[in-house]
Amino acid sequence: MIGATGFLGKVTLSMLLHRFPNVGKVYVTVRARSQEESEARFWNNVITAPPFDPLRERYGDAMDGFIRDKVVVVGGDIAEDNLGFTEEEAKRIAGDIDVLINSAGNVTFNPTLESALRTNVVGTQNVIAFAKRMKRPCLVHISTCFVAGNRSGSIWEDDEVLGYFPRRNELSGVQFSVEEEIRDCAKMAERAREEAKDAMMAAYFREQARKRLNEEMRDADDPDTLGLAVARERKVWVRNRLTEMGIERAAFWGWPNIYTYTKALGDQLVAAETEIVRSIVRPSIVESAKDYPFPGWNEGFTTTAPIIFMALKGQRQIPAKDKLILDITPVDQIAAVMLAVAAQACIEQPKLVHQAATGDTNPNNMERIISLVGLYRPRTS
Repeated sequence: MIGATGFLGKVTLSMLLHRFPNVGKVYVTVRARSQEESEARFWNNVITAPPFDPLRERYGDAMDGFIRDKVVVVGGDIAEDNLGFTEEEAKRIAGDIDVLINSAGNVTFNPTLESALRTNVVGTQNVIAFAKRMKRPCLVHISTCFVAGNRSGSIWEDDEVLGYFPRRNELSGVQFSVEEEIRDCAKMAERAREEAKDAMMAAYFREQARKRLNEEMRDADDPDTLGLAVARERKVWVRNRLTEMGIERAAFWGWPNIYTYTKALGDQLVAAETEIVRSIVRPSIVESAKDYPFPGWNEGFTTTAPIIFMALKGQRQIPAKDKLILDITPVDQIAAVMLAVAAQACIEQPKLVHQAATGDTNPNNMERIISLVGLYRPRTS
């Protein structure tokens, strides 16, 4: 399991161990600077979290022993070759697993383009390469329903994945290639860095650096201090420029942000691998648990939590279209889909795409949400 330290990953790992206690081994990657730090992070930050309460209730004092018997913590990073493992580790782990579940990803909507590509695209390439080392290559890749992009209407699971981009009906005759996108994005990053070397830009960075140092009441005439400040201004500018370029590129093809654009590229990389067993699970908005580990569990301040929080604090009106569907799916139902697909993948090729969403059969539109949280809706004349 890659990504078991995240919101969805914790629930999935706990559910796997709780519902299938006879599983042989679960290798869990925990990114850290050393194996010792990976172990410490797992035992101090992951196992102690609420999703593992059902295991604590079942095993009591024997829980640690159960976890140590079933879980192997390994330091890993999908942005690196061999997922950051040594050659010996990679060979041993790949030779001992039946299915690889990848739920890692950069989920920030608009990070720098390079950052999103490193995790969601290059990371996916590295995961695929590692899966191919298995005796029977088998990959369950977690994506998002919103790779569909800015489209209206029903989006079906059997829609073509390879070559897909949301504006393909508008831009007839245009071919979309994930390989070309990767190359072009690398060129964009290089252009941004070249722009930052321009003489005018160098003067701009120096001007901004002096201004900032003066505001912070630091010595703007000290060469070392000024040099560091200029370097910082350049770094911030390049980062912002790459984000702007990424947003512009994603929008042109029809994606609302860099996140969905790069996740769509990752999906296409997985879909192209016809010689391995693979399936893509696409959740909609991951919401609080319905049942597991207990009703209402969430982590962080996300999805509908801000709306509910505002209502509880006295905000009585939230502008939204009554029929607008907020497609939210409980985290435990998504975890169950992931495990079901992984189980099928162990014995046969599943469907390429599984969409875990609620908007078709049980839609939560804003009218329903408003009534649930008690927001006031004024009469219309």
